[in-house]
Amino acid sequence: MACETSTRRQQELRLAAPPRGSYSLPPKGFWAAALLAIAAVFFLYAPSLEYHFILDDHRFTGDPRIQSPGHVGEYFTNYVWAQFTGGPPSFYRPLFVLWMRTNFIINEMSPWGWHFLSVVKHVAVGLLLYLLAWRLTRDRFAALVAAALFALHPAQTESVAWVTVPDPLMSIGVLATLLLYLKYAETLAEAAQSKKAKKKTQKEPLLVNTPSRSALPWLVTSAVVCFLTLLTKETAVILPVIVLLLTLVMLRADASAGTTQRKQGGYFGLLVARIAAALRLTAPFACAAALYFLLRLNAFSGKLVSLTQHLPWSTVVLSWPSILWFYAKVLFWPVRSYAYGDPNLAERFSLRGVFLPGLGVACLVGVLTVGLFWLWKKARRELPTAEAAGVEYALLIGTLLLVLPVLLTLNLNVLNPGDFLHGRYVYLSSIGLMLLVAAACRVAGKVRVRVLWVAGLVAIAFAVLALAQEPQWKDDVTLFTVGHELAPNNPWVALNLERAHVQAALLLVEHGRCGEVQPVFERVTREYPQEWSAWAGLGYCYFTLNNLPKAEESLRRAALLSKDPRTIQLWQELRAQMGLPAAPPPLD
Repeated sequence: MACETSTRRQQELRLAAPPRGSYSLPPKGFWAAALLAIAAVFFLYAPSLEYHFILDDHRFTGDPRIQSPGHVGEYFTNYVWAQFTGGPPSFYRPLFVLWMRTNFIINEMSPWGWHFLSVVKHVAVGLLLYLLAWRLTRDRFAALVAAALFALHPAQTESVAWVTVPDPLMSIGVLATLLLYLKYAETLAEAAQSKKAKKKTQKEPLLVNTPSRSALPWLVTSAVVCFLTLLTKETAVILPVIVLLLTLVMLRADASAGTTQRKQGGYFGLLVARIAAALRLTAPFACAAALYFLLRLNAFSGKLVSLTQHLPWSTVVLSWPSILWFYAKVLFWPVRSYAYGDPNLAERFSLRGVFLPGLGVACLVGVLTVGLFWLWKKARRELPTAEAAGVEYALLIGTLLLVLPVLLTLNLNVLNPGDFLHGRYVYLSSIGLMLLVAAACRVAGKVRVRVLWVAGLVAIAFAVLALAQEPQWKDDVTLFTVGHELAPNNPWVALNLERAHVQAALLLVEHGRCGEVQPVFERVTREYPQEWSAWAGLGYCYFTLNNLPKAEESLRRAALLSKDPRTIQLWQELRAQMGLPAAPPPLD
């Protein structure tokens, strides 16, 4: 009996592909609306084409490995900041660095070209999101709403206007992987249907164990793209998990099999069979993840994760509610910029710091859970089986993309100390949110017209907010000035604001305007005595005023702090001019 049951399970277990066909033909103005949405995105980010490099852009564009050929192999054998003395071993993103090299080959040091390609990436993500939403719902209206709201969401300004953010490139890989895997499932379905056409007319996709050479290339390509996505940014580790869970949900059993299993009490055995089948189907993705971790171990000299700080886990856990509430506001209430946030670490339980944000997150989770369950039930009640399954897959993928990337941000010990709240961290999560919106639009039924009006109003509001938030990214001084207003208690932002002021002052020094900027150098050296560039600028100003003793003292401080060869040379030349003996070089 047990043997017979096992055989029946293997024969009846099926992988249900997304629906085929189309729910609704595109209206007359559909393509016009799609082109209008793309044009709106380019119009929205057109001002960014004139922006300067900011933050890490300076490091990437000045990286010798990116500016010179012959270093591609190093991208895969070392971490991102290995070229800088004391660079933090915190990221392994070889494919993203390769993209930076491609940008440099095309644009060299032209910010316009880098920004243009950044906008193109964002548009590509929106197009792929449209394809995925349409592939799952077969509803062009729902897919267009999801893609347009995603592309116009104000939180995306950080990932688009800042050209060296890897999230858009990673998101292209995530969406491409899912689209290819769904194509694999569809190809298997077609193979199974062609075999069983004479025996069965219902469109139930494939037997798990049915061989199909036509489907294999789609599976292999999907796994390869998954591997490349892992090499783009660490967050992509959620991708094999999503594929596995999606496969578990897609695995089906015939209704007659359900009756048989209930009679025989074999639900646990059926679950085991489904898990085994899912693991077998997604084995290439596990291999891709394993290869990625091996390469990462090699780059980090045997370490899988590089810790940036050592906060007690009690502090980390108590800080989760406020962190989650921050990202909830980024996604659902982007009325202001969330480029930076105050790093309010909770060392002990408190009403304002832990309970209230935790309550807000719990309420939001409850509303989302109820909404997802309602959409699932409505789809199953009102739609044909295959179309309801497509909505179910959209709800699953959307929920996983919404939640999992945010959960990764909760491990504060691998993020920058004092700088772990950024709106760009929800770029992938916003894709998940818009897949949920697409599913809701698909089952809207009689209220679709109202949904269209609401979506249009939200899109307009998003565009207005994005236009208002985008200018903060035009240069470092503007960025950190706004950032300091947003997060006045963030010491990292305050420090970088002063660094930005120093860099701007150094440009004026080159034009002989030391009298205007000397107070800047004096203030920064007083408040941040470890900032060597401020000491260097102050030394040059003293030199122009012929105050050689103070010039020598300032350049000495700059040389000892920076170990910069050019600064050391200037210091030694000044000492020689003053008749002083050469000083020993600073020790590393």
